[in-house]
Amino acid sequence: MKILSCDVSGGDVCATILCEAEDKERFGGPREAIEGCIGLFEAEKGLGALALKRVTRMDERPGGATEFDFDAAVPPKVDLDQYQGLEVYVPSDETPDLSVLRAAAEHLHAEIPETYISRKTDGLIAQRREDVAQRTGFTTLADMLAILRGANAALGLGRTDGELWDAAVAAADEMSGAQLRAHSSAETIAILASALFGEGEGDRDGAIARALRQRAEEKPRMSPESLAQESFACYLRLAGKTEQTLREDFRDEATELVRFDLLIDEVARREHLDVSDEEFNAALELIAGVYDMHPAEILQQVDASALRDRLVRDKARAMIIDSARMI
Repeated sequence: MKILSCDVSGGDVCATILCEAEDKERFGGPREAIEGCIGLFEAEKGLGALALKRVTRMDERPGGATEFDFDAAVPPKVDLDQYQGLEVYVPSDETPDLSVLRAAAEHLHAEIPETYISRKTDGLIAQRREDVAQRTGFTTLADMLAILRGANAALGLGRTDGELWDAAVAAADEMSGAQLRAHSSAETIAILASALFGEGEGDRDGAIARALRQRAEEKPRMSPESLAQESFACYLRLAGKTEQTLREDFRDEATELVRFDLLIDEVARREHLDVSDEEFNAALELIAGVYDMHPAEILQQVDASALRDRLVRDKARAMIIDSARMI
């Protein structure tokens, strides 16, 4: 293992490592070797066990070596004063649990590496993207825009993307209007023609019909990720945002959620919380019941260690909240 570059700043770690052929033999395989090399890196740099480790690039090199980049964070030192028996004021528009966690987090002191906030923001963005993908309004808007772009190109109309966007929004609004019903192809074509050409003008030489058929043929071949990204791009554009400005919007929420995580993990550590086999099996039975599956099937799909960690955190969270006196 060779460290080609390394940057440790404010608890954030970025490194490029050469995983050599002998490392793969030593650790028993390519994947195991990557993990092993990161472990050797941690030891060599005296960083201890890093958190949030993520490999961001892998390139094969001559002789069976693999060069890879990874980033991670040094777990911050956490100082925590009072976290039990807090007297907490609960605003009428806030849930008691959230108020208690916020009050307890005020007693937490930690220098949080940017990586923690960035990864939490990634999670919030992914959740927003997933939520948007489930909303038919954005799916319809993405369809309308794709069809109008196709018709514009076929007819050589020279409409700007901004004009096509405005036409797509108008068409999507009508498609998703109060009727809440499925539209026939003829109705869809008429709506798109009105949006693109103006009221009373029909489908010029069938260009919109052809673009509609093309979209219908292409869409099943598109990956779920591509379709979700189309809808998300429409959401951002409608909201007047970029993904970067959305990340900035999420920063305060992400920072608060990271502080909650650090708070709960520190309480679990201080209180030496654990999960018994009985508690673990009961949780497994509950999850299996929700999905109408056998517990053994659930264990094949989830990481048992991660589930135990989650249950420990649930205990710590409950300890903080149950001990508070809410006013």
